[in-house]
Amino acid sequence: MSFSHVNNSEVLPVFAHSVLEELITGEIIQQNNSSLINTSSGIFVVSGRPDIDFIEHAILPIYENKKRKNERFTLFSNSKEWDELLLNKATNEFKQYKRYSYLFNKHRYSLLILKDLTDGFELRRFNEDTIIKSHEFNEAYIKEYWGSVARFLQHGFGYSISYKDKIASECISIFASENYAEIDVATSSNFSGMGLASHVSAAFIKHCLEHDKVPRWDCDIHNVGSINLAQKLGFENPRMYSIFVKR
Repeated sequence: MSFSHVNNSEVLPVFAHSVLEELITGEIIQQNNSSLINTSSGIFVVSGRPDIDFIEHAILPIYENKKRKNERFTLFSNSKEWDELLLNKATNEFKQYKRYSYLFNKHRYSLLILKDLTDGFELRRFNEDTIIKSHEFNEAYIKEYWGSVARFLQHGFGYSISYKDKIASECISIFASENYAEIDVATSSNFSGMGLASHVSAAFIKHCLEHDKVPRWDCDIHNVGSINLAQKLGFENPRMYSIFVKR
């Protein structure tokens, strides 16, 4: 898929790479030196040269259509310049949130020491049976972000820790591409505080390293639990960016 409007300094979210590599369905809109990449689930990223005409003629019509249909609209912005234009043009339409995108330090991760899992807990790779039993990453989740279970099983991956055949903690690639895999992790409240999220995330990262993928960790700037876990696993130097959603 052809795409040419990304500056070398820009860091695209993993879902954009997934669309560009046609691993998930999406669309690319390019006008002059600006671009918009979106997934079928209603997640967008704007990149290239900030341009008010592009907002008016490309972004806002899509937003209005999504608003009219009561569908999801989540727009990622990589720069303060885009942030300012979006807020100036649609301050009554958009609500802004700040997120962190972390860099992965393989050396710091290699120093991670985890205790062995307690007897009765079992680590497994995600498969169709796991998806059926999953609390967070079930078939509805998979279809929303990947389009189909078959596509996820072909291009994505995940791991779970089960106890007595019930999933206690799970970690999945919400998006993946040839070079990257973005982590989404969840632990049942019945098993919180046991370090399971660290174990299952470490299995995810190990898979990435064995398949030449860079693990990516993004989270809300106020999500202390996610921030602490990211740092424990070797993620560092967070870059702050914005997302815009419907008010």
